[in-house]
Amino acid sequence: MDGFHIILLLFCTFGTVWQVQGDCRIAQYMVEQTNRIFTYCDASGSIQLQRRETVPTGVTLKMYCNPSDMVETQCLDNGQFSNPLPMRCGNPMQPMLMLIRDNDCPGSLYSVGYTIQGRNLELYRTCFDARLGRVLYSQSDVYYKTFFPRRPFVEFVADQMFSPLEASAYLKSNIYFAFKSIYGDGQTYLPNVVALIINRGHLVASADFLFVDQMGSTFRYLNVVPQFKSINDGNWEKIERWVRSQVPPSSYFRVKSGGIGILALRDVHGAYQAAFLAGSKIPVPEWTYKVVRDDNGNGLYVFLTYNNNFENERPQCLDVCKQVNCPLSLPNNPYDGFTFCCDPKQFPF
Repeated sequence: MDGFHIILLLFCTFGTVWQVQGDCRIAQYMVEQTNRIFTYCDASGSIQLQRRETVPTGVTLKMYCNPSDMVETQCLDNGQFSNPLPMRCGNPMQPMLMLIRDNDCPGSLYSVGYTIQGRNLELYRTCFDARLGRVLYSQSDVYYKTFFPRRPFVEFVADQMFSPLEASAYLKSNIYFAFKSIYGDGQTYLPNVVALIINRGHLVASADFLFVDQMGSTFRYLNVVPQFKSINDGNWEKIERWVRSQVPPSSYFRVKSGGIGILALRDVHGAYQAAFLAGSKIPVPEWTYKVVRDDNGNGLYVFLTYNNNFENERPQCLDVCKQVNCPLSLPNNPYDGFTFCCDPKQFPF
């Protein structure tokens, strides 16, 4: 090897080490006290959403309040930002919907994100069946992070797909009266108007995102399904936490979550009736699933959970799931949610 190439090799080697050591780290207080939108320009000059807590040396964050209100801060050689974080502004823009196309979605597919400099910056996408008022699935990319900021308190957004009446269907009292209408006055599934049995189960979890605006974007009726509260707080949350713990620092997971089927319960006469929250709309899914793929699209894990507190016996697994051993230990009861793990190479969703 000649002298020039030796010098070039040393430069590239030490330059790489120096750059990693000089990276800037976005701390938790910076996230929690910043309401601007974190973006940067990639190598091609295209604007992208910042998703990681580290910023390479020399990279400039473009902090948007709205398309005409942007401030910059650069990661310096000493690991500090040129314009210190946090950064706040008045009335920052909110994520919006964009109708997109994808052959995987049998309904209408929407991208939730921002439009900046003419580009759609997607946070996640969600597939919606307007006829039944049903979210079929939501999908997002999940990145490695070392801390979990406080979840923002935000109101759920109904968008134009849900009427005020349909959005209010998730109220405890309305679920109670819906169950009385379907299953009879003597139904015992919901004992009274204040019983919290079913809630708004996030498909894309707010904790899958790092920044406050990104977490807040998940509070949409286009990203939830009726899910039993104990299951949402039980195995579903355990799976979400475990998946986040497995994300490699240098890449990401693509996670798709959705519902399968419609839950049927016996009415006071013993006949099975489908569970809906708003007349013939917003069905309660019988199953929920989560598919985890790597950044190349290779299937890694599939989790399939029975969404029913009222059945004490472990159900028969769906035919679409070829069972495999689960990578984590999960409680096996109806309260936490009977869960199966499936071969990702053969799962059709």
